[in-house]
Amino acid sequence: MKFSISRETLLKNLRYMQSVVEKRTSIAILSNVRLTAKDNKLETTATDNDITVQGTAEAFVETDGVTTVNAHKFYEIINKTPEGLMVELEVSPEGNRMSIKAGKAKFSLACLSAEAFPDMTAIENGQTFDINGKDLKRALTKAIFAASTEDTRQYLNGIYMHHTTCKDGNPCLRFVATDGHRLSQVDLALPEGAEDITPTILPRKTVNELKTLCDENSVIRLTVSDKKVQAEAGCLTMTSKVVDGTFPDYTRVIPTDNTMEMDVSRRLLLQAVDRVAILSHEKSRSIKFTIDGANLLISANNPDQENAMEELKVEYDADKVDVGFNARYVADIGSQIEGDDIQFFFKDSASPVLVKDPKDTSSLFVVMPMRI
Repeated sequence: MKFSISRETLLKNLRYMQSVVEKRTSIAILSNVRLTAKDNKLETTATDNDITVQGTAEAFVETDGVTTVNAHKFYEIINKTPEGLMVELEVSPEGNRMSIKAGKAKFSLACLSAEAFPDMTAIENGQTFDINGKDLKRALTKAIFAASTEDTRQYLNGIYMHHTTCKDGNPCLRFVATDGHRLSQVDLALPEGAEDITPTILPRKTVNELKTLCDENSVIRLTVSDKKVQAEAGCLTMTSKVVDGTFPDYTRVIPTDNTMEMDVSRRLLLQAVDRVAILSHEKSRSIKFTIDGANLLISANNPDQENAMEELKVEYDADKVDVGFNARYVADIGSQIEGDDIQFFFKDSASPVLVKDPKDTSSLFVVMPMRI
């Protein structure tokens, strides 16, 4: 196996590969990236047995072949090679060593046979459709922060993607995430071909890798089955297992009768919450909203009898209400608001609170109050 390739071209592909590979794994082959040189093309493949990323690039192939080398070491070598060089790679006749030449620098990496490298790129009986990369990345970003990180409830450790009907009566592709304390829901116009999509829970790591494939002008081709999801973007393809589980009926926790509306400046609210939370309880991060007329009082205290409070002007014309929140949850939701203001909709001090972005009717958020 012998070939040469542009340093920039190789680095671009390896950047995606090394992000998938686990740095610590008991299975040696999973630390490696597979290199397949054939027909003047180099195919690079990396996997952690749950996600596989595959890339194809133009190369000058003198001798066909396939091998695997340590993904992180290989990436670091190419990354630290000067720009504009051609990189020459050759595998020894024994197949256990790969030499790398870049300018005046030479490296020798250990190889492992590609025979044991797992292949999970095949996907059967899936629905395929194209979706705008910018819109997909936005939806994934606005939803994933609310996903759970607990191992005990795997079905909450990702984003639930499914076809439904929006409030305006039009079909949409919906993305939902929740950890039981907060919820995020984002809708996109239903892409052509996604009408029969299998409801799917995308794992957190898959979501993060999928976001890296999306850019301003990309079109992502998604194929979704009951076992896997595959995303194609140009010369890159990502294939991932989906979460095996049933997502709960999230619609039951979205308030429908919260009529007490408070409108407040997003920037001023987040700044005030950040300051007041300094003296909140270290574990619970609890703060209290006291809304009375046009005034919002944000307060916090801790076991050391320290306290903080700050007032903001708001738009509110309902009854006085006191609601406790986790300060981090308020900040996380606020960071996903695109407009200048945030709308809070309350029912009482103990019921779930609905949060909306006046500039984005396609998304909504729910946060559970804390007992004060």
